[in-house]
Amino acid sequence: MIAIPIVVVLLILLYLFMIAPKNRKDMEKFKTVMYAHRGLHNNERAENSMSAFRAAVDAGYGIELDVRLSCDGQLVVFHDDTLDRVCGREGKVIDFTAEELSGFKLCGTEDGIPLFSDVLKLVDGKIPLLVEIKENAGDSSVSRATCEMLKNYTGDFIVESFNPMSLNVVKQNLPDVSRGILSHRYFEQKKFRKPLFFLLQSLLLNFICRPAFIAYEHNHAKAFGLRFVRRFFGTPTIAWTVRSAEEEQIARKNGFDGIIFENYIP
Repeated sequence: MIAIPIVVVLLILLYLFMIAPKNRKDMEKFKTVMYAHRGLHNNERAENSMSAFRAAVDAGYGIELDVRLSCDGQLVVFHDDTLDRVCGREGKVIDFTAEELSGFKLCGTEDGIPLFSDVLKLVDGKIPLLVEIKENAGDSSVSRATCEMLKNYTGDFIVESFNPMSLNVVKQNLPDVSRGILSHRYFEQKKFRKPLFFLLQSLLLNFICRPAFIAYEHNHAKAFGLRFVRRFFGTPTIAWTVRSAEEEQIARKNGFDGIIFENYIP
C-alpha cells in the first residue's frame, strides 16, 4: 500500500518537471503588449508586408511576424509554407530566392515578400517584436539563422514557435532572450490526434525549451496545461489570434496577459 502514494508523488514530480517553464523578469515588459498579428494589415495593407509593419510602428503597437528561409538561405517574413493563398501562385517559399520572392506581390498590393533584415531596420527598436520561427521538425536551419540575425539587434524582442526543438536552439544560442511555446487544442482536429500532439497541447514538452511564456489560442483558454502553468508557476500567457474588441475582453477575463490581434484596432 505504501508503494501507491510513492508512485503518485513520483508522477506528480515528473509532471512538474516536464511542464515547468523558466520565468524571466524581462517578460514584464513584453507580457502585456498588444501585438499586431503579421503587422497592422487590412484591405489595403497585406499581412507580413513592409506597409503593415510601418503602420504598426506608427501606431505604437508591437509586431508579431513569421520568419522562414528562401532557397538561397535568406530569412524572409512570410507565414505560409506555400505561396498560393497570399501571392496567388504555385510553389513553396523555399523553392525561390529572396530576390524572386521580393517580386511576388502580397494580396494584390505593391508590397513583395520582405527580408527579415529590412524589417529589423524599419522597426529599429521603436516597438517590441514577437518573432515566430517557421521550421519543419528535424530542421534547425531557420532557428539558427534567426539567432544569428537577432544576436546583433538592439531592439526589444522575444521569440516563439510551435516547435520546442526550435526554441531549444534559441535557448542555446540566445540564452538571455525570452522564448515562448505556441500551442492550442490539437486534438480538436482529427489529423492531429496523435501522441505527439497530445504532449504539445498539454505543454508536456516544455522541458525541452523551458519557455518563459505560453502563447495559446484564445478560444482554448480552459485547457488544463495552460491554466496550470499560469496558476502554479505564474507564467505569462499571450492570446492568439484575437479578432474583435469583444474577443479581447473575453481573453482578458480568461486570464491572458498579452494579446495578438488583427482585424480591429484595440
